[in-house]
Amino acid sequence: MNNQKVFCFFPLASVGGTERVHLDILKALDGIPKEIFIRYRTTPWKGMDYKRSKEARTEGAQWLSEFKRYGKVTFVSKYLEAPRFGRVVKSWFIKRIAKRINACSNPTVLFWHRESIEFLWPYLAPHVRIIDLIHNNSNNTQPDSGYLVNEWAPRINHRVLVHAGLKKWILPLYEAAHYSAELTDRILVINHKVAFPDTTIVKANDAFQVLYVGRDAPEKRIEMFLSIAAQMATHSRIEFQMVGIEDHENRFTNVRCHGLIKDKALLKSIYSTAHVLVLTSESEGFPMVIAEAMAYGCVPIVTAVGAIPTHLRHGEEVILTDPMKCVEETIEWILRLDGNPETLQELSKKAYLYAEEHFAADRFDNAWKQLIQSPS
Repeated sequence: MNNQKVFCFFPLASVGGTERVHLDILKALDGIPKEIFIRYRTTPWKGMDYKRSKEARTEGAQWLSEFKRYGKVTFVSKYLEAPRFGRVVKSWFIKRIAKRINACSNPTVLFWHRESIEFLWPYLAPHVRIIDLIHNNSNNTQPDSGYLVNEWAPRINHRVLVHAGLKKWILPLYEAAHYSAELTDRILVINHKVAFPDTTIVKANDAFQVLYVGRDAPEKRIEMFLSIAAQMATHSRIEFQMVGIEDHENRFTNVRCHGLIKDKALLKSIYSTAHVLVLTSESEGFPMVIAEAMAYGCVPIVTAVGAIPTHLRHGEEVILTDPMKCVEETIEWILRLDGNPETLQELSKKAYLYAEEHFAADRFDNAWKQLIQSPS
């Protein structure tokens, strides 16, 4: 590999769609030496009290063993936010990492968002190749120029978008900044990859299974999913399941909560039985769970937010709901699809075929290998 080495800067080692993409990239680049830097030991987005809790520390390392399979892992926050002698430790750590990267004859830095690497940016030598991985626009309603366009952009060798819908945010900003066509050409799209079932999935028709998969984060608005379930409690053949959500106190009368699932076989079995995937988010990029569900013939009934409506067509591969009316619209569509098995089957097939075309593993793996091994 011409003495190539990849230095990866990722946000977390917890369980989630973003982390799954990062692990898939590491797997695709297996055989190329790598060092992995995780920005946060615990998620910083749930408040200081949670960050200090035992639960947060457990969550922040749920997939740590997976990351360690592909290289040495260092938690950056241990050094950047050291409680004692913080400035000295931070300065020492930054210079140490920069020296190690710059000493390589063919180094590539792969990073997620500026906060994962901004501390290191001024110290990187000109020969260091830099790849920016963009999952979403950090502001869902309008382009975030502080993230997508700044003094770094001309220095970045490639910006990889995880879905084509992100171009609607970044290209106008590049144009407004009068960036050359050469910089625009550095933008490329590599879609997610997902696992597909080994055999043809036949959904049981004795019950209609409605599934949610995701974290309990404010933007996910799981209270709306629970409202849908509560309002449909009298429909005994319609069953609700949630993956990633705990219910230790049995608060949800007609929702089965599986909690966090790290067992891939178990998650596949749940996708295999689900008829629809429901998301009620107020903001998203393009959630990996949509791609995963489609690969198992689940029909997504999801809010038309972020890049979802630029990726998928309403009434074809997906049912899009109004974020302000998603509860009533989702209920209407669940009842309609439950009562019309032919329509459900048609949408299920279209969802699968779309996933097969856009989220195949070979396409993803080859694209990442070619990008990392290319000379530019």
